[in-house]
Amino acid sequence: MQNLAQKPEPEENLSEEGFDVAELLEERARALRRRRKRVRTRAALVAAAARELADKGYESLTVEGITEAAGMARGTFYQYYRRRSDIAAVVMRYYWALVRIHRPRGGGGLAARQSVHRVNRFLVHLVRRNARLLRGRDTLMLDDPGLARQLEHLNQAWAARVLRDLIARGHVDPRDGQRDYHLLRVRGVIAMSDALLRDIYRGAESAGAETDPELVIRVMDDLWCSALYGPLPAD
Repeated sequence: MQNLAQKPEPEENLSEEGFDVAELLEERARALRRRRKRVRTRAALVAAAARELADKGYESLTVEGITEAAGMARGTFYQYYRRRSDIAAVVMRYYWALVRIHRPRGGGGLAARQSVHRVNRFLVHLVRRNARLLRGRDTLMLDDPGLARQLEHLNQAWAARVLRDLIARGHVDPRDGQRDYHLLRVRGVIAMSDALLRDIYRGAESAGAETDPELVIRVMDDLWCSALYGPLPAD
């Protein structure tokens, strides 16, 4: 499996506006140019695949396009990966790892809506900046079921974090014996948010005009706050 230990270092200015995964993987490849051949070659292939995904999407991703972008012979690709879905899955796993690194933290000390707003601003700009790369995610997961299982695990972990925050803020009573119900509520909001962002940004290019990101963030804030946080608990 691809080693994800060598990742770009976090940068403070990425926290609010997301990141471009292709740009970060290209930076990583440049930083590894002096490493041993297998490490730098693999990094260059992954960066090239990320750029091809960002520019053309998964449906148009080809081994020829990746190796041409990396300046390598086609046969070099097969020394590291069996097929295009393998390297696309590596890019997606880097994307998820980078989300964990750069997602906003420290929201527990903020008011609920302010904390929700920070996360939604990050997510909206993140999906917006990586829209074409993410557009083929569902097809890729059909080609690589392990990727679908990993996404399920990540969403479960996210839901558990949100539930802990709801408990800490007094919106959920942990003694009510309905933990599974509350987790499912959170998972439902996560799924609705994901579907909304996919619907907006999957067709952004063909529509010709992009939806105002601030409007999307506002809708996301209303969705999360009305569905989960509701009225603030009484003093």
